[in-house]
Amino acid sequence: MYDPLLSKSLPPGQPSADAYWQTTAETLTYPKLENDIHADVVIIGAGYTGLSCAIHLAKKGIKNVVVLDANHVGWGCSGRNAGFVLPGSGRLGYADLVSRFGKEATLNLHDDYMAAISLVKELSDEGRFDIDASESGYLKLAHSAKWFEKLKNTADYLHRDFDYEVEVIDKESFCQNFVDHTKVYGAIRYTNGYGINPLKLVNGYARYAESLGVKIFNHSSVTDITSGNQHKVQTEFGSVTADKLVMATNGYTPQGLKSKLSNKILPVLTSVIVTEPLTAKQLEESNFRTQQVMMDTRELKYYYRLLSGNRILFGGRGAISGKQALHPKYNQRLLTELHSSFPTLREIKIDHSWIGWISVSMDQMPHIFGTEDDVYYATGYCGSGVSFTSLAGKQLAELIVGDEVNSPLITDLPKFPFAAFRRVGQGMFYQYGRFKDWVG
Repeated sequence: MYDPLLSKSLPPGQPSADAYWQTTAETLTYPKLENDIHADVVIIGAGYTGLSCAIHLAKKGIKNVVVLDANHVGWGCSGRNAGFVLPGSGRLGYADLVSRFGKEATLNLHDDYMAAISLVKELSDEGRFDIDASESGYLKLAHSAKWFEKLKNTADYLHRDFDYEVEVIDKESFCQNFVDHTKVYGAIRYTNGYGINPLKLVNGYARYAESLGVKIFNHSSVTDITSGNQHKVQTEFGSVTADKLVMATNGYTPQGLKSKLSNKILPVLTSVIVTEPLTAKQLEESNFRTQQVMMDTRELKYYYRLLSGNRILFGGRGAISGKQALHPKYNQRLLTELHSSFPTLREIKIDHSWIGWISVSMDQMPHIFGTEDDVYYATGYCGSGVSFTSLAGKQLAELIVGDEVNSPLITDLPKFPFAAFRRVGQGMFYQYGRFKDWVG
């Protein structure tokens, strides 16, 4: 399996993931780049970030925008994620953000989080494409009594300091009104999160970008980047020379491709399963009453949702390396956790399973940045980027055309110290996370 930390490039012609989404939406294909061309802006990566950037550049009047992807649109994380549109990104909570950035900057970031959610709908409305949006609601589930107290304090803090209403739900109400969950001690509910079909979203972005004149090339893996007065992006059969370059490769950035992202991100595997459809009896016995998206408070989080076809999507951490990624124990771990959380579903089986790389930054927050030599990037969403990527792409476009962008995230990514040992540190963090989750 492709492993970003071990590969010199991302080979074209890779098979699609066995993601459930592939059964619900078509695979978009675009021509391969087979000539040497020029562009005002070349974007590497036809996922959410790259396509949102392309859309907003075109809307700002930049006519010659080229997007390259090593495989088909949505082959990477944009077509493999769980489809959670969340009010945030990165891994830091609001109190941590205030400690790092200060109150005023965190207020600006809060506004960005809200704007990102709205932007997903705005773009789908403008592009006239359906994303199979679920009912609104993002449920944060306490995995211990101590964590329920923390969640209640979080709700109070957000209401008091950010005028952000978050509902507190005790265990009995949760089990009666949402789903009968044996491992929940209570929850809080953010009213503006929701679920979508992620492949339909990235396909919609691609079609919208194309309608605005953006040129998209698939199966055009970048083999080299050279920079001088202009940037030359080389693929196997062609090249793009452009004034400005955008790296929108996120967790799929190959280690061997020399770029501004080198040694600044940690690609982390996440695993997802989708079950066979629940019967009417199983739905009744489990009391599954909602399609709102859910995530628990564990350090090594699980996340899940009931899909429209009455299947359960259930995700969590995967292997550390690509070599280990397809071992069946990772799917079994997810299924075991599902069974223990919902004992009446202990006979349910897996219909679809897949894995994908997310991008984690050293400081656990996304960064949106442009260098003095006109190289731009946005990355480090830490697995919470479905909505925020839309705004990151927009802010990249604003930086490129010289607009002012007010965000504490407009900073260069810090490098990982001892970058060659990133996975050693990841393994140690997983051990720490298991212990922390065990003690509650």
